[in-house]
Amino acid sequence: MDSAAAPPDAVVNQAIAWWARLQSGVAGPDERQACEAWLAQDPAHRQAWERLQRIGRDARRVPSALAHSALAASPPEGRRAVLRGLLALSGVAVTGWAGYRHAPWQRLAADLSTGIGERRAVAVADGLHITLNSDSAVRLSLGREARGIDLLRGEMLVRTEARPGVAPLRVDTGYGELRADAARFDLRRTGDGARVGVYEGSVQLLRAGAMTLAAAGERLAFSDYGEISRLPSDPDRLAWIDGMVVAKDWRLDEFARYLARQRVGMIRVDPAVAGLRLSGVFPLDDAERALKALEPALPISVTRHTRYLLWVGPRET
Repeated sequence: MDSAAAPPDAVVNQAIAWWARLQSGVAGPDERQACEAWLAQDPAHRQAWERLQRIGRDARRVPSALAHSALAASPPEGRRAVLRGLLALSGVAVTGWAGYRHAPWQRLAADLSTGIGERRAVAVADGLHITLNSDSAVRLSLGREARGIDLLRGEMLVRTEARPGVAPLRVDTGYGELRADAARFDLRRTGDGARVGVYEGSVQLLRAGAMTLAAAGERLAFSDYGEISRLPSDPDRLAWIDGMVVAKDWRLDEFARYLARQRVGMIRVDPAVAGLRLSGVFPLDDAERALKALEPALPISVTRHTRYLLWVGPRET
């Protein structure tokens, strides 16, 4: 965890805009000098820039590759327009799954984060332990009488223990607030909702002025509005902590989406085989090996097109 507080959101957005501009391939010496001048204006600018660089190669490579691809496909007179679109992409107005999936600013504004394919276990306070899954970010608020975690993106496992004089843990999911005194639970946030599975103790979900209790053995799925789904929690869902995935009668496209969260690039599944069912235990950090392990049992063929794309289609007869 960085000892300094996260830089202000406005500075974060400026740093991302400068980064996108310099990675675009069309920035000249004047723009690079202007960026250096911006960095020298305020220590917070340099802090935001350095935190952006530490996000990892996935935060630098994927958007940069997208930028170069878009620019290479554009005529010279259109490149400035493409660049303006890329800079807009780096702003706070991005919404929807694509912006949520690829934008690095949640990790930039976080106290703890992981890159794609990375997992991290941390004891953040006395009696409070968290494990972050791939591509996840949290902001921490740890006072003498209160403990808070904001899950900005991704997934985490939390174990919290009661401490005298310390208020219950508060977790902001983006779609409601969780409170727990002594519990072990996992939480995943996506672009359209969140789910929490409880394995020990109990968790309260506070949303729209109402409280919903989830006890050990229960899982809640919820969004901003609408009903809260209540299902059994499954300890096998925590296999990601050990670098594994346990699939139980999953659809093939669901399995591919799960694996894709752990790698840079994409996995495409042909609709003709998307609904095939599978069960088993598979390695989480090698999507190609996991998918190819299905070839003897399912009528599919797995093909790699560059390091960024895996294609799963029907096996040729």
